[in-house]
Amino acid sequence: MNQQQRKSDLLEKYMNNTCTRQEFEEFMELIKTSTDFEEFDGPMKKYWEDSRQEDIPHTVDWNRMYSNIKLRLWALKKTKVLFKFAAIIVLVISACTLIIYNYNNVTSVDHIVYLTQHSGVAKTKVVVLSDGTRVTLNANSDLRYPQNFNAKTREVYLKGEAYFEVIHNVNKPFIIHSGRLKTHVLGTTFTVSAYSQVKPMNVTVLTGKVAVKDELTHAQAILTRGQSASTKDGKTTFELTTLANPEDAIAWMDDKMIFENSDLESVALKLSNKYGVDIKITGNKLPQQHITAIFQGQTLPGILKAITKLTHSSYTVRDNTYILTNN
Repeated sequence: MNQQQRKSDLLEKYMNNTCTRQEFEEFMELIKTSTDFEEFDGPMKKYWEDSRQEDIPHTVDWNRMYSNIKLRLWALKKTKVLFKFAAIIVLVISACTLIIYNYNNVTSVDHIVYLTQHSGVAKTKVVVLSDGTRVTLNANSDLRYPQNFNAKTREVYLKGEAYFEVIHNVNKPFIIHSGRLKTHVLGTTFTVSAYSQVKPMNVTVLTGKVAVKDELTHAQAILTRGQSASTKDGKTTFELTTLANPEDAIAWMDDKMIFENSDLESVALKLSNKYGVDIKITGNKLPQQHITAIFQGQTLPGILKAITKLTHSSYTVRDNTYILTNN
């Protein structure tokens, strides 16, 4: 294998984070001693283009960035030493681009490294944060959080539903951003449900006290054990309720779903979130029918079979969409 091919192979391993310690040291030595950096152009361009195609959370003018780097490199080519440092900088930029936006879900904002955890369909996942706070994600949920809590507050971002067991720290409040909801807490246990901006969102407290704010309507509420606050279309205030058994709010942690006099529309929403499918209810009266039931460890078809029996309805499946209709 010639030296040019070796450079290309080592660069590829470096960008994929698969090189050994010896290969890394060899690669760094090649960068230091190389007189022709054009040998890196092919692999670098490939990874640059791949990075531009990633689905990233922030708008980046890749063409402008790439042009600026090329312009600076052209100026730096006048001296060999400076060009070597420029080449290393470009490698670091490209590597960071891949690290920031790759499927391992590691991001960096304002020098804070963020991690993202995802729970699959019909599965839960436990995440322990750096301060010891324990978060249990319900099915089909995402949690984005700092690798270390170095700021004055501990802030995390939730899409979906999760049960939080927050470690108390009076000097560093814990804040959850979940869609339009912002939940502020010092140390307590509670659940947050925010699967979609256009669907009802909810916070339920099991122990302690939290403050919750709707960033859209500016509604605010202070919740204690057993209290729940939910958003509702057309309302500018929270819908507040008190649960007879607050632990029912985390029944999903035992793969259990409890519906107590729940309307079919809200039941369908919870099933959709858990199983990652669309469930539609046709007709005017069927969505408002109420059921009381407990399901544990059952498949979606099994649950729907029981529900349709209770409501004297039936369901069909079309393109991963379950449609409930009156008989």
